[in-house]
Amino acid sequence: MISSGINPADMAYQLMLAERTPKDQLFAVQKAQYEAQLAAYKAIETKLNSFSDSMSAITDDAFSKKGVTVSDEDMANITAGSDAASGDYAFYVKQLASAHQLSWEFDSIDGPLPAGEISLSVGGETMTLNMADYADLNEVRDAINNSDLNPGVQASLVQSGDKVHLVLTGAETGEGNAISVAHNGADITASLNEMAKAQDAIVLMGETNPIEIRSASNTLDNAISGLTIELKQVHQTDASGNFIGGPLRVSVGQDNEAITESVQTFIDEYNALIDEIGKYTFGKSVGGEDDDDSGADVGVLSGDSALRSLSQRLRSELYEASPDGLRLSDIGIEVTRDGKLELNTTEFEEALSTQGDKVQNLFSAEGGLFDRLDSAIATHTATDGYLKNRQDSMEQNIQRVDDRMEQHDMRMEQVYNRYLAQFVRVEQLTLQMQQSSSLFY
Repeated sequence: MISSGINPADMAYQLMLAERTPKDQLFAVQKAQYEAQLAAYKAIETKLNSFSDSMSAITDDAFSKKGVTVSDEDMANITAGSDAASGDYAFYVKQLASAHQLSWEFDSIDGPLPAGEISLSVGGETMTLNMADYADLNEVRDAINNSDLNPGVQASLVQSGDKVHLVLTGAETGEGNAISVAHNGADITASLNEMAKAQDAIVLMGETNPIEIRSASNTLDNAISGLTIELKQVHQTDASGNFIGGPLRVSVGQDNEAITESVQTFIDEYNALIDEIGKYTFGKSVGGEDDDDSGADVGVLSGDSALRSLSQRLRSELYEASPDGLRLSDIGIEVTRDGKLELNTTEFEEALSTQGDKVQNLFSAEGGLFDRLDSAIATHTATDGYLKNRQDSMEQNIQRVDDRMEQHDMRMEQVYNRYLAQFVRVEQLTLQMQQSSSLFY
């Protein structure tokens, strides 16, 4: 240990630390500020994009949706596409589609199997089995199910008492998918037990002189333009074949519930956007109870006049009338005193029922609300727009601070080494002086 008891490394580090601390603090504050601003710009961009998406959902989808009211949902599930014509329909479900099912009785799993060839046909396609190739019914079943030539038949074995039944079930419903069985070329279908008929679904549309609609499936897709009907039950009939009770009544019209939900989403996204801008430019949500203007409440983007101008322009657009002269207040959407939107569902749905086209035009017509709002946010949300440029600027600022911090680290390392060399030299001189003075004692 050097005789003075001073540690040169500790002394050099303390002096270097005292010299570097002010700039370390400055760089830390600058970087934190830039990072906070970058995060704020990204958050506002996210809200703007969500707001834009909510407008697109109404323009592209909401008003084109059709709603369906069904008098008995246990009988059928009915959905409507955008091309479905509005109107009221009456249906009687006479018959459900079913798959053909045959059973062939055998004494046991081992047969005896019929000699020769068995052919299974569905819809003009046929597979043929040479029964000599199989030892028992298990092998026959597997050969049917696993064949690439299977025309659409599922085979299974059912034990009933002391008998075994080879059950053949059509893969598809409908009369055109009936199963034919031939033994050595002779059709034996009629001699087998028919467990279920191959039949089409039959629906009668209309109460007087109805139109008969037939389908191989219980799902009628576009049999009536724009409607998909999934049949579940048939109407009951009396002994004379007359339907008991009234028809299945279906009403197709504009889906006001979906429109209301989409408009509420638009309102929620608008209010969230206004809150987000307010939080970062004023330090609090718009309409919040905290009205303290102290420094602690100032947002990280308080100096950004462009964002404040955007918020003000968005609010001003809410008061403009549509090309038809309709305003938001006319359809149950109020602009509150703090610039947010509030939906009166009852008034809005009444407006949809009485002047639906005008309501749609208010939002999505050329020069309507969404056109004006899109124009207001376009310069901010573009790929080379204001928010992207501000984010790029913040990232560059952060990189510059990082570069300065790295340079500062290098300079402080040099300062440390300089102090260390000086203290080591002092200690060396002190030791020499002590050694020299000892010669006189």
